[in-house]
Amino acid sequence: MSGISFTAIDFETANSHRGSACAVGLVKVRDGRIVDTASWLIKPPPGIDDFDPINVELHGIAEPDVQNAADWEMSLEGILHFVSEDPIVAFDAAYDASVMRKATEHQHLDLPAKDFYCALHLAEDHLTLPRHRLSDVLAALDLPPVERHEPRSHALACAQIVLAIAATRGLTTLAEAWEGPTTAVGKRRRGRRVRTDADPEAESPSAGREGAGDAPEGLGEPGANFAAVAPDANLAVAVHDAVPHLVADDGGTAEAGTVNAENAGACSADLLQLSRAEVERPDFERSDIDRIEPNATAKPRAAKRASSTTAGLVLFVLGAAAAVGLAYLTGLTIRYFAAGQAVTAALTLSAAAATMWAIWASITRGWHRLRPGRLTAGN
Repeated sequence: MSGISFTAIDFETANSHRGSACAVGLVKVRDGRIVDTASWLIKPPPGIDDFDPINVELHGIAEPDVQNAADWEMSLEGILHFVSEDPIVAFDAAYDASVMRKATEHQHLDLPAKDFYCALHLAEDHLTLPRHRLSDVLAALDLPPVERHEPRSHALACAQIVLAIAATRGLTTLAEAWEGPTTAVGKRRRGRRVRTDADPEAESPSAGREGAGDAPEGLGEPGANFAAVAPDANLAVAVHDAVPHLVADDGGTAEAGTVNAENAGACSADLLQLSRAEVERPDFERSDIDRIEPNATAKPRAAKRASSTTAGLVLFVLGAAAAVGLAYLTGLTIRYFAAGQAVTAALTLSAAAATMWAIWASITRGWHRLRPGRLTAGN
């Protein structure tokens, strides 16, 4: 299955907010073989870091588990380092891509462009099943089931599904498996090329500098090693000590460094070749609104805290009312048992048990809404 390579990913979240990532699992596939895996806990971004009991019950990750975990900024760096240039595959690509996007937007971080491919869509295209849940697809492909809700296990299951379908259908590349990416995150930016005297487009000193005026003295001389950039690049290109360098500023002016005539020819092969990332155009597209956006979230956070407080008080009141009902049902049960009405007594006892559960659920949820850690999380 030579040629099929990707990184499978799966996120867990602390609550219903897509950006509340609390764990990630990664599986790297090279030429149709699983070669590496990784997973770690994540401290969700501030303001969306409360743990909902429903999510905790699902994946077993609670707030104390992530107290010393890496935050989202550090985790994002680790994810991008592991993924490198791979396309990303997730069982539900739309969901996992939105987790990465929302968490990054919440903390106003930069996110490079990454394509996501959906294993669920691949299964729907190639497997005729009543439902295409993860467990259903694994069973249809005779793959081992996922025993627990854990991100590494889910990412591994996703990778195995893609590899199994590719093997049975004779697919050797992602382009054969999918017509195109299911979704994408991040922003692709145009970089600035660094031209040298070896570049055909840089044969004349004015190449890439239209309208900038005459080139600085010495740049057109034979054997002069230099790197030319566009006048508005707003960056400095440094080369070896023996080689001149050109610094371009906002105004389009430039100064050439001193040329070491004795070593200029010997260093022509040592010109620094900078990647697109190293000469990337500064991001002038972010508006002032983006830079002050954290302050603009104060009102929504205050509203959220007020809503949580109200919900907590309501739940406590319901719990108290249920406690009164429990006392009444307990008295009825005792009376029915004393009167020999066993069936009626059993029914009232069942109702009392249900009421006890309602009391526990209401008070627990109320405390979850009112606990100090939740009310101050957004501050």
